[in-house]
Amino acid sequence: MPISNSGIAGAPLQIDEKPELKEVVMGLHWDPSEDDVNVHPENLDALCVLFDQEQQIVETIHPGNPRSTNGSVVHTGDSRTGASKWDDERIFVFLEALPANVTTLVFIVASATGNPIREARGASCHISDHATEYQWVNMELTTLDTQTTYCVATLSRSPTGWEIASTAQDINREHEAQSAALAALRQFEFARSHELVRAAGIKPE
Repeated sequence: MPISNSGIAGAPLQIDEKPELKEVVMGLHWDPSEDDVNVHPENLDALCVLFDQEQQIVETIHPGNPRSTNGSVVHTGDSRTGASKWDDERIFVFLEALPANVTTLVFIVASATGNPIREARGASCHISDHATEYQWVNMELTTLDTQTTYCVATLSRSPTGWEIASTAQDINREHEAQSAALAALRQFEFARSHELVRAAGIKPE
């Protein structure tokens, strides 16, 4: 099945039927600014932080690092304006292909501009089954307070398989994941800002 930001026609499920957690997609969407999109448009980023059983960060997947080492977690690419008809950014996770040392995944939305996430028009996020589009989590991010980063959900490996929770169960782990995500994003955004400056032909003084 292809990996993209477009909608996927999944197989219908019966009432109360839930798919097994095998292939998961995090979808992030927001609408373009009503103002001139070239003047400080809202910009959100989707991230996935991988932890081992010691709660140490294994990898952080985000627009600047779109693919995990073994390809089991894939980010579809950076959106800077929220102009897509469907999800603007997606992260696909193939759980059966994850390295054995990865025991927890934390899904995070972050504001690349530093503005509260709720200020992005129509901002929403979902965690869904790749094949059927069954949604375990569906959040309207415009209802948040003043957060600039937000933990949407966690996936945890158990003896019987993977389990999902709509919020981080360990507040320390959530903070650690958000700190790692922000550090990675700052590096990415810094590099991207320099790329835009060079493209505009602006030379530093």
